[in-house]
Amino acid sequence: MPHDLPQPDAGSGDDAVVAEGLRVGASLDATHLVLVLGDDARSTALAALGVARAQSGRRRVALGDLLGDAEPIQQLLNTDDPHGLADSFVYGVSLNKIAQAVPQYGDLYVLPSGSEVPAYEEIFTNSRWRRLVAGFRETGALLVVAAPATASHVTDIVDLADGALLVGDAEPSGMDPNKLIGRVHSTMPNGVPTIPAEPDASVTFADAPQPWWKRLPISPVPAAIGIGLALGLAGLGIWLAARPLARGHEPLIAQRRQTATAAGAVPSTLDSIRPESASTNATNLLVPANPDDSLGAAAFAVVIARFNTLNGAQLWLQAQARGLPSPTFAPQIIRGETWYRALAGSYPSRGQADSLLGALSAKGLSRLDSNNVVRSPLAFLLDSVRAEAVPGMLKYYTDHGLPVYALRQSDGSARLYYGAYKSPQEAALDRNAVQVAGIRPVLVYRIGRVY
Repeated sequence: MPHDLPQPDAGSGDDAVVAEGLRVGASLDATHLVLVLGDDARSTALAALGVARAQSGRRRVALGDLLGDAEPIQQLLNTDDPHGLADSFVYGVSLNKIAQAVPQYGDLYVLPSGSEVPAYEEIFTNSRWRRLVAGFRETGALLVVAAPATASHVTDIVDLADGALLVGDAEPSGMDPNKLIGRVHSTMPNGVPTIPAEPDASVTFADAPQPWWKRLPISPVPAAIGIGLALGLAGLGIWLAARPLARGHEPLIAQRRQTATAAGAVPSTLDSIRPESASTNATNLLVPANPDDSLGAAAFAVVIARFNTLNGAQLWLQAQARGLPSPTFAPQIIRGETWYRALAGSYPSRGQADSLLGALSAKGLSRLDSNNVVRSPLAFLLDSVRAEAVPGMLKYYTDHGLPVYALRQSDGSARLYYGAYKSPQEAALDRNAVQVAGIRPVLVYRIGRVY
């Protein structure tokens, strides 16, 4: 039955909303996905925080912010990493990567909004929700999601969830009344803030959180707490349902190239490329072997997605990249961690890449954002082959999770390239992978036209 809380006399607005959330949350031991929906972002965030705090002393709880960096949740974060739930649903970033521990509230983790304004149409129609619900239920954990009551398709997720807590006068259109867990009233009808009755004795109140930059260490954290936090963070690894594009596959291992290459090789077109130009001296720097081609390089590409695991990028290449022009992926360092950028297109002008971005955006394959057109003029050169050999060779490399693509040359042949990089330093991140694949690490400016 819904827990419609009584209306006390007067008090502090923010504290009252949190306390009401605590009261409702104390009764949600059997739930695993709860949505907190409201028309006011601050009140909704405070109520969601109360629900999460009520349960985080008993089990692992993730508090997801789909309000758009709501301040009461944002101030709990101790990181400047921009990634969050929006990136998780749009780009496949895993929950493990974005979860931020909030140890002062027990086993609580915050999932911030992300680097973009939440695209509710895309987020709340994503099939990943079913896997998330199953994952949280299997581990006995709870996911609390704060979102606008008017967000597109939000009631679709309420139907999957254990229910929704409504804040203020919010009335989500089309929501099943049986899914109503309760309602948090932030103010009395006359505008006087409410104070809820004395909360359940099992709920422990903590001091109001301060912004991270004001939290100065005063005393060492007891060893027991440190061990508990370490176990809690390790436990996040079992949220396999949250990994980008995970389908139970083991990580793919690049295998050595077979004799198929020789069958379609055109050695004469490689005479001007000297492998020894790719320096392996003491400085371990890569030097492009064809500097004269830099001005004519097919430098511009479109970002399709970003993955925080090699496996995620490989699965994208094998399952979703077919039909895209010169699909590939390459590592890059973002805030000290290795990510993989999935790319399509190899063009000498930005205008051509802009046209591809527009076409892909219309199909929902990329986002119409100027930052999604990037300059990546370098690649590792595999070989030069006859045109008729291209389909079979690309299938071989794709089947093995290798980001190899072909560009047509002026004489009708094709050059096979691995990856796409903005600089020799970025290419160096892939040197080991290239060598494991049995490919000589010959860095070049990529030239040619897309097939």
